[in-house]
Parts: sequence; structure tokens; C-alpha cells
Amino acid sequence: MVPGSTTLLDRPWPAPIAALITQQIAEPAEEARLRATIPRLTPIEDQISRAVQQQYAENPYPHWVRMPLMEPSTLDDHLGALFPHVPFRKLGKSAADILIAGCGTGQQALDAANLYAAARLLAIDLSGPSLAFAKRKARELGLTNIEFAQADILGLDALARTFDAIEAMGVLHHLADPWAGWKVLLARLAPGGVMRIGLYSELGRQDIVKARKLVAERGYGATATDIRRARQELIAIAADQHLLFVRDSWDFFSISECRDLLFHVQEHRMTLPQIKAFVVAENLAFLGFELVEPLWLAYGARFPDDPTRTDLDNWHRFETENPRSFEGMYQFWVQKPVD
Repeated sequence: MVPGSTTLLDRPWPAPIAALITQQIAEPAEEARLRATIPRLTPIEDQISRAVQQQYAENPYPHWVRMPLMEPSTLDDHLGALFPHVPFRKLGKSAADILIAGCGTGQQALDAANLYAAARLLAIDLSGPSLAFAKRKARELGLTNIEFAQADILGLDALARTFDAIEAMGVLHHLADPWAGWKVLLARLAPGGVMRIGLYSELGRQDIVKARKLVAERGYGATATDIRRARQELIAIAADQHLLFVRDSWDFFSISECRDLLFHVQEHRMTLPQIKAFVVAENLAFLGFELVEPLWLAYGARFPDDPTRTDLDNWHRFETENPRSFEGMYQFWVQKPVD
């Protein structure tokens, strides 16, 4: 923050300028105060975790302004609506305990806090600035059923607490060992609990892989200047290099989001056979993917003998035939057995 800039808060301004000053000065100042109120649950010792923490301290992701508020529901009702043809074991709880692992700047966590209004949520992340942003937004939205803490997923074995549901969307593939991190989270999931997972697809992310390779070969670093230079080059060659998806990606157009997209310090990509092997090994029930309707319909037409749409072998065949099916990431739910 520019020295002396807070004095601008003491003067009257026209509404558009006042809104800009609030965003650029008042809100960051509030976040700086809130950081001191956020507890640390685990040490952050893993080398990759520290590198990821540094990235998101420098570039909290994403910066967002508004989010749509939904009608409150329960986990059972929400899952029933998502997967009406899948027999899952109901939790039978309105006041569920939920962990949001890798909450970033809080968009997903606050969405869950609003949706599961009767639940109790704990949202954790490596990045102090990201957590402070999330806590400020929770106060702004009047959400009181969520707590924030700084923690490394890999250190959660020391946490003497279990949860009815855990969401880990877009965090496991940034760990040194995503499968080890997933196992740590499973140990914190209560018997019969459900887990929402997001993982990058090897097939769906090939354009990103190509762009990341080009960025590395050109020697661009993760500075704002280099990110801007890399974007200009990618815009110029996108059509020739078949990188239109990268150029048109929502994350391409801001520094923090482009750094997450193309300059991340740690990225793993998975395949459905790998995910199936883990699900089987851990004796988990695969409840289904979160997908847009056209993809659901296309899969149903291709595999009409799988009415629950949960056959991961079929999904692998479908994705092989349609590599852009999971170009964002795999997003799915699993359930832990009771015994």
C-alpha cells in the first residue's frame, strides 16, 4: 500500500471514486487487520507447500467481488438433487460439520456456508492473505457459520476432529503428492461422510500443458511484467499454435489468475483410471460428476446401460473420445463406507 494513502479515506468523494478507494485502500487495510485474527492449525513445513503458500501470498486467487446466494439446503437434499439415480447413504444431519480444504479467497467456502446454512464450516488454506480476503467477504455477506484457519493439508493428521463432509476443489493437484493428501483428508472424514473433489484432467488440460511449456521455454517468470509479456505472445500465436482455449480462458485476463493458470509452481494432472484405482483401493463409493446438462445427455446417449452415470471405465472411454469434456477439471463426489 502506498504510504499515506489511508488519508484518502478521511475525505468525501463522488460515489465512483469512493468505491475505488474502498476497494484499493480500505478493504486491503481491513484484510491486513484480519490476518492477525486467523489461527494457525498446523505448521507448514513441506517444501512444495511453502512454494505454493508463497505464490498465493503474492497473488491471492481469485480476486472476486460478488457471488450469487442460493436457497439454503442440506447435504442430503443437495446430493439427492445432484444424483437422483444414485443410492447414497444419507447423513441425516442439518447441522453437519464441513471442512473446506484449500479455500483460497473463499468463493467456494462461502458458497457452501450459504448453501448449508445450518452447518458448521471450517475453511483452511496455506495463504494468510487469501484467508484474510475470505474472512472479510464472509463478514460482508453476514455469514457467521464459518471459521477460517491457516493449515497445510499434509499436517491435518494432528487435528483431533472429523467432518461429515470435506470439499477439496482445486487443491490436491497442487500438493507434492496429491494421493497422499487425499488420504490425509479421508482420515479426517467421518464414517459414512461425503467428499467433494476437484482434480485436473490430463486429457482435458493438454492446451494448458502446451502453453505452460511454451512459457517455460521462452524463459518467462512469474512476475507481473513477464506474465503480461507472455500473454501478449500467446494472443499473437494462439490461432497458429491451437491455443485458442488458453487465450479465451476466463483465468487468462488477470495477473493472479494467469499466474495460477500458466505459471503455477506445482501442478499434477490425473486420469480417470488413476482416480478409479484410488477410489477402489480406499473402498469409496463414487457418487458422480458435477457436469453441465449437455455433457450428461451426451454420456447418457453413448452409454444408455449406465443410468447412474457412475461407471468410470465408461467415462474414460467417453473422455478419450471427447477430450475437452473435463477441460476445467474433474469435479465429483465420493462417500466413505461406514465400517
